Amino acid sequence: MREKVRRKIMGNWLYSIYRRMRYIRYLKKVRKIRRKELSLELEQEQQEARLTMKQQNRLERQLDKEKQKRIKQEAIQERKRIKAEMRTKVINDRIAEKEKRRAEQEELKKEKEAVRQRLKVKTVQDKQLELDQKKQAKLFKELRKKRKRKLRPYIVKRRFRAFFRGLRSINKQSLKDWSVWSTELVANKNDRNRFLKIFFNSLFMFMLSYLIIYIIGEFITVWVATTFDYKVILFPYKIYYSIDSDQWTADSVKILYSILPFTGLIIGVVGIIIFSSLRNENGYFKLFFLWSFVHGIVMFFGSILMGTLLNQGFGWVIAYLYYKDTGKMIFSIISIFALFIAGTSITRSFLISGNAYFNFVKHENRKFLFVSQVLLPAIIGTTIMALLKIPTDDYFSTNEEYIFEISKISTILLIILPVGLTFKSMGDVYFDEDGRKVKFAWPFLLITLAIFILHFFVLAPGVVYNP
Repeated sequence: MREKVRRKIMGNWLYSIYRRMRYIRYLKKVRKIRRKELSLELEQEQQEARLTMKQQNRLERQLDKEKQKRIKQEAIQERKRIKAEMRTKVINDRIAEKEKRRAEQEELKKEKEAVRQRLKVKTVQDKQLELDQKKQAKLFKELRKKRKRKLRPYIVKRRFRAFFRGLRSINKQSLKDWSVWSTELVANKNDRNRFLKIFFNSLFMFMLSYLIIYIIGEFITVWVATTFDYKVILFPYKIYYSIDSDQWTADSVKILYSILPFTGLIIGVVGIIIFSSLRNENGYFKLFFLWSFVHGIVMFFGSILMGTLLNQGFGWVIAYLYYKDTGKMIFSIISIFALFIAGTSITRSFLISGNAYFNFVKHENRKFLFVSQVLLPAIIGTTIMALLKIPTDDYFSTNEEYIFEISKISTILLIILPVGLTFKSMGDVYFDEDGRKVKFAWPFLLITLAIFILHFFVLAPGVVYNP
């Protein structure tokens, strides 16, 4: 239908409305188409955008991969470079260390060589110094010997003067002073306790030293007697030879009867040497070595003195040496002088042995020390030993032998007498300021009692030794 016909039928107003409606519908279609086109374009653009984003992402990933590869390659190269540098550094360090070691070894060799040279020089110097010291010591010894030779007459005169001065000082007043001193000592409890402790310590040292020397001499004598095929019975008071008189020979008499005196002399000399090295110590045991010297001198020179006078013991040795009465008298005089000189020579040793109890030995405590440590132990110890020499069976001993043993032991008075007479002529001696506590030497007391019991009670019935 044409537009004109429609316009006529509808009229202008409706036709305008119709046209308006158609135009609106057309606009809607156009808009719809346009919207579709825009949506298609938008989709295309979005697809294109998506494609570009994917490509871009792909490119970025490729770039990232290439970058990572490059970084890895650079890291690998860096590691290789670092390893190469480390390798070269280690090699250089090893080379440097080897060179350093070589330098140190060379320095060490040089130092060793220098030390060797110094040691050689020092050895030569030491030898020269030692030779010089030996020469000086030799010269000093010679000078000392000359001085001793010059001073010996003076010392002997001084000792004799001190001895005779001490003898002249014995009178009623001195005896009265001794009695007053003894009374005061008994009255004072502290002094009395100290006196008894010092006395018992010295007494047991006295007995222990005598027992050890006597037992050693006994067993040496028994062992030597068995080599002569002699039957021996060992008693605590003597050695009995159970043989006939025709079995004695000159050699057996000389050897068997001289063993005990010479054993005592040797042990006594060793004892005084040990005491000289311990004299400045504060212990009690050094007194054992001093008493050993006293007993050794008494066993040797006392045996000579009483053997020549009583024709017993060591007197048989002198008799078999075919000395006449003049020779025996000379031996007796020499023995008396030897005992006297030994007593005067050890006076200072007894004085110094007081450092175990006192810090300062002076005029006030010198008498106390002499009586407690020297006089009473010697007298009472000698009495005990003399009583133990009494035979239990008269069949195995005689009165002459008993008197000889008692007299031999009693010659210790020839040593103690000059000690007492010259003791007060000695000067004061200061030791140190350390505290002193006087106490019993229990270990030595118990050892002495044990040896005493074992010796005198085990050997009491007699122990037989058959060759």
